Amino acid sequence: MSQSDDRMAELRELFFESAQELLQALNDEALKLEKHPGDSEIVRTLRRIVHTLKGDAAACGYRELSEVAHELEDALALESAAAHASLAEVAFTAADLFSAMLAAYRKRAKLPSRDPLRKMVKKLAQEPGAKQSGRRKAAVTAKTLGWTEYEKLAVQKAQEGGNFVYHVQAQIDPHCAMPIAARQLVQNALAGMGEVLAARPEAGSSAPTKSAEFLLATDKSCEEVSGKCQIPTIVASVKAELLPGGVATAPKRAARKTVKAAEAEIASPAPEIPAVEEPAPAPVAEETVSENTAQPHTTLAENILRVDAERIDSVLNLVGELIIGKSMLQQALNEFSKVYPKEALRGKFADAMAFQARVLNDLQRSVMKIRMVPVEQLFRRFPRMVRDVARQCGKDVELVLTGQDTDLDKSILDAIAEPLTHLVRNAIGHGLESAGERQKAGKSTRGTLRLGAYHQGNQVIVEVSDDGRGMDVNRIKAKAIQLGMVTAEDVARLSEAEILDFVFRPGFSTAEEVTEVSGRGVGMDVVQSVMHRLKGTVHIDMHAGQGTTFRLKLPLTLAIIKALLFQVQQRLYAIPLNAVVEIARTHESEVHQVDHYEVLQLRNQVLPLVRLGRPRSNDPERGANKLFVLVTSVGERKFGLIVDGLEGEEELVIKALDDHAVSTDLVSGASILGDGRVVLILNLSTVVEHFARSRPEEAGAVNFGMLLSQADRAQLSRNAAGGVS
Repeated sequence: MSQSDDRMAELRELFFESAQELLQALNDEALKLEKHPGDSEIVRTLRRIVHTLKGDAAACGYRELSEVAHELEDALALESAAAHASLAEVAFTAADLFSAMLAAYRKRAKLPSRDPLRKMVKKLAQEPGAKQSGRRKAAVTAKTLGWTEYEKLAVQKAQEGGNFVYHVQAQIDPHCAMPIAARQLVQNALAGMGEVLAARPEAGSSAPTKSAEFLLATDKSCEEVSGKCQIPTIVASVKAELLPGGVATAPKRAARKTVKAAEAEIASPAPEIPAVEEPAPAPVAEETVSENTAQPHTTLAENILRVDAERIDSVLNLVGELIIGKSMLQQALNEFSKVYPKEALRGKFADAMAFQARVLNDLQRSVMKIRMVPVEQLFRRFPRMVRDVARQCGKDVELVLTGQDTDLDKSILDAIAEPLTHLVRNAIGHGLESAGERQKAGKSTRGTLRLGAYHQGNQVIVEVSDDGRGMDVNRIKAKAIQLGMVTAEDVARLSEAEILDFVFRPGFSTAEEVTEVSGRGVGMDVVQSVMHRLKGTVHIDMHAGQGTTFRLKLPLTLAIIKALLFQVQQRLYAIPLNAVVEIARTHESEVHQVDHYEVLQLRNQVLPLVRLGRPRSNDPERGANKLFVLVTSVGERKFGLIVDGLEGEEELVIKALDDHAVSTDLVSGASILGDGRVVLILNLSTVVEHFARSRPEEAGAVNFGMLLSQADRAQLSRNAAGGVS
């Protein structure tokens, strides 16, 4: 592949990235227009977005996208466009079509039909009274001059940089004997005020014309530009017009600035588009505001680097290896201290280790912050989704977003996109009532859906709540019995929280009929499975007639955790330290059985127990045996884990294991300690769920070690060590 091909491929990747920002902005502005129909400022913003997408697509050689965007841009330039009732729908259709075309370009697949959008645009243009806005003469002149695509891009870049761009027309004095030199004098005068982006005729041309036109980027006023060009006996008249466009209303310019810089480097010419920008009426005061607000964006853009996520993951992986190395050194130092307790070098080694630990902790925090992104990146896709689903269901729904600035690991943010989508769709389809039902219940006809995020300790809580009818517990019970998930006897003993958890079972749905939104029993089980994979939990908080809240608890990051290590049958395991509420000591005699479950009375509360090992039933003094009980919090419930012994706290680097190494979902990963031992990290929510549902004939008969794998445990350790090396 040639260097030119490499640069074009890089440009296209930048284009796909920036185009997603443009499409999101297009959806956002269309939603605003739907709420404020006829707002000419929103229409101008829509036109700027489409214009930028058109230029970027043309520079990348995507002719079809550029052409249809150009048609839409022309339609948005009509004076009647702002008053058109269906303009928001046109914008939504355009956003969907552009998104489909981008996906087709990436996959090198067949492009979708552009006819539906073109029909809507044509209808928009044929409205009575539809005529081109702006100064027609200036538009024709710009088209006649035929500015190149690179000159147009230079105009956009200059405007994004906070400068005014003027179209300067100079008429040379008819009595001037040297018109070519006169044009050069005018250009020199303009160059002293700013940057001359384009000139017609071009520099060095011997054309005998008595006029010259320039595109000038400057921070000077229109009067100053005109006055500078008034050269006696050389220039007869000067006209300077400010080109519309700026950065104040253009979304995410910082992200697209990289595209513009890359476009300027591409050697091959781009397909030409007729006009630079068909001028629309825009007062100078508005442009001044654009200039003043542009500077911070420009400065910020210069400090932004776009780095592939895989590179950050690679750095994070190396930090993890350094942490393992630190543990190994600490272990070696401890052994050295035992063998040579009076050695003078021991203190120096300890000081060096302490310094290394501080630097390594700072490095770890810095890398973690690089991976953190605001949840706003995920939340911003939901306003359009809520609008579409609500219209499908015939409901009036208001979406309220909070906590968009809450930071979360990028990999976790990507993973919860699908679960949140299911929760939002179900809240609209199942939770919120129709306008008639809400009116009968004394509620506002408009339903409210809230999507929020906030930090809680070293976790992030994401909530999806509605003010709908709530969940029908009796209906869920009946459906669970009908599907054979539980017997009528057992369901009577379940708490409300346990009954609500049935909605996360595969195939479970209480919908009477299958629709595009709900009823297939697919989706809510995805929420539970994704949360288990992310080592998080999901809890339902429901109040009948008032609404339902789904609360997702997520770790800040998946890579490195603080863990509590313990032993079960001489094997080493770990669970996240933030899940441990307390550690209790008790005796075997204080463990009781209730309905085949083991429980412990802890401070006047009954604590369900999960025994991870086999009890020593042959011991005649079994009742006197002391037990370690790890009181853990899973969702909103507490369980006690009975373990054989504690190893202490440790910072672990989580490594995923291959499926052939561990054949159960009870284990979520593994790590290596400083002394070389392999520790398996338990998926706590899955462990508790598994043991809570099992009903052994004898309490404590389930051997946790047997559940991990049918393979030999020594082979498992070797596989784990190979998986984390």
